[in-house]
Amino acid sequence: MLFVVKTQQKIVLFPLSLMICIMTLSFVVLESSLESFLEKRMQVELQAFASMSLDSLSFLENKRDFSSVDDLADNLGALSGARITFIDTKGVVWGDSDLSLEEVKGIENHAKRPEVILAMKEGFGSSKRYSTSVKQEMLYVAVFKNSKARDTKYLSRASFSLGIVAEEMRRWQWMFLVIGFLSLIAVSFFGWLAGRMISRAVKREKNHLEQRVTDRTREISLIQTMGGMLNACASIDEVGAIITNIMPDLFPHTHGAVAILKASRNRLEILASWGRPWPIEQGFHPKECWALKKGHQHFSHSESLKIPCPHLLLDLSVQSLCVPLLAQTETIGTFHLLSDAVLTEENTRLVTPLVKQLGLALANIQLRDHLREQAIRDPLTGMYNRRYMMESFEQFLSRAKRKESTVAVMMVDFDHFKRFNDTFGHEAGDFVLVNISREIKRNMRAEDIVCRYGGEEFFLVCPDISLDNAPMVANKLCESIRRLDLSLKKKSLGSLSISIGISVFPIHADSVEGLMKLADEALYRAKSEGRDRTMLAELEPTLP
Repeated sequence: MLFVVKTQQKIVLFPLSLMICIMTLSFVVLESSLESFLEKRMQVELQAFASMSLDSLSFLENKRDFSSVDDLADNLGALSGARITFIDTKGVVWGDSDLSLEEVKGIENHAKRPEVILAMKEGFGSSKRYSTSVKQEMLYVAVFKNSKARDTKYLSRASFSLGIVAEEMRRWQWMFLVIGFLSLIAVSFFGWLAGRMISRAVKREKNHLEQRVTDRTREISLIQTMGGMLNACASIDEVGAIITNIMPDLFPHTHGAVAILKASRNRLEILASWGRPWPIEQGFHPKECWALKKGHQHFSHSESLKIPCPHLLLDLSVQSLCVPLLAQTETIGTFHLLSDAVLTEENTRLVTPLVKQLGLALANIQLRDHLREQAIRDPLTGMYNRRYMMESFEQFLSRAKRKESTVAVMMVDFDHFKRFNDTFGHEAGDFVLVNISREIKRNMRAEDIVCRYGGEEFFLVCPDISLDNAPMVANKLCESIRRLDLSLKKKSLGSLSISIGISVFPIHADSVEGLMKLADEALYRAKSEGRDRTMLAELEPTLP
């Protein structure tokens, strides 16, 4: 605020000081010029009066009479307002409009007066001096016409008091001072007004800048918050929830979506959207997006062009921005922004840092998911491995204990697998394991855990299956395997079969180790009794 006040003072004082200096200099120059102009104008008028007076004297009949000449001077002085004096060539004064006849006769000789001397030589002369007779500073102009056609005994002199010039100068000075004073007031007022306007403009700009700083701080805080949340996400779905919640605050008055590129690389599906309901299909081909084809962002309205992406299928009045989501130069997905207003790089400046964070976050999650899948999946069959089964088994039992429900455990073994490998080779063995795994997963429910326990053994955990239903599920699975008719390289692999041992929580045991032990023992009995069958674990005898 202090800066604004000082600026306002400078705005007023600087032109005011400059104007005072200019006015002072102008006053001095104008005063000198005006005084010179007034004296020259007075000199011209006096010369005209003197010439007129000399012409009038030539018509006077009695030029040798002091009284007649003095009367003519009095009349001419009254008419012109100037002091008219007639002087002969010897310097004797014959008449004066401001003096009586007696004073005229007693006046000193004027032969040595500067204006008289010049007039006698050049026909015209002027001078300024103090007059002792009228007690004033006077301007004298004398005219002498030397001509044979007329009487050249006399010259005429006209004079004005320089007090007239001084009085005129004072009048002009007062006018100049008044105008200068009014000008100073006007400059001060307009300077103050300009200062106020600038002060208000500065205040508005300051408020605007403060608002922009506030908005930028808020945007940075939101982006940082979102970055932290994205880094903490454990799944793609969690990323979608964060996008849906934060994007409306970062891009108000718009709607948009984020799409993820599927593993097949031939389709993108909408992960999350915000604003209005997403008006376009939930999936599209990468070739339908200009941003993916160009490799960088694409504005649908650029200068005079209107080229929206084919996958959007929007009215041309709706503007769109599509940006690829990249991580390590690899495309992860796309970011889409739609608006009824104009979309420019200025009002979408947050897109670039946002897209970088989203791309990295999604890439990290996909990498973690991939590594996790590798850690918990069997590479040959795609089933869960033993490690994942053990972790999930504990959770299933805890949930079953809380719900007081049952969990069926099945140990599955491929019959005569070693002999099969020896007969057909390991390639055929792997081929059969893959197909058996696929058939087992096809027959089991989505909530069941199906894992490869090791070699040709599989382990199944089936929640909410009773003691009576468990053998039915196992027998159905055995029948499904019997119906398989596999061939490799146009060579039939023969009939296939499996053996299954079953235990049920909490009927047979209430711990992971106990259930697995009883299911394994039941499997051993199934194999001992001829294979290709299911066997339920035996109940432990109760103490009397």
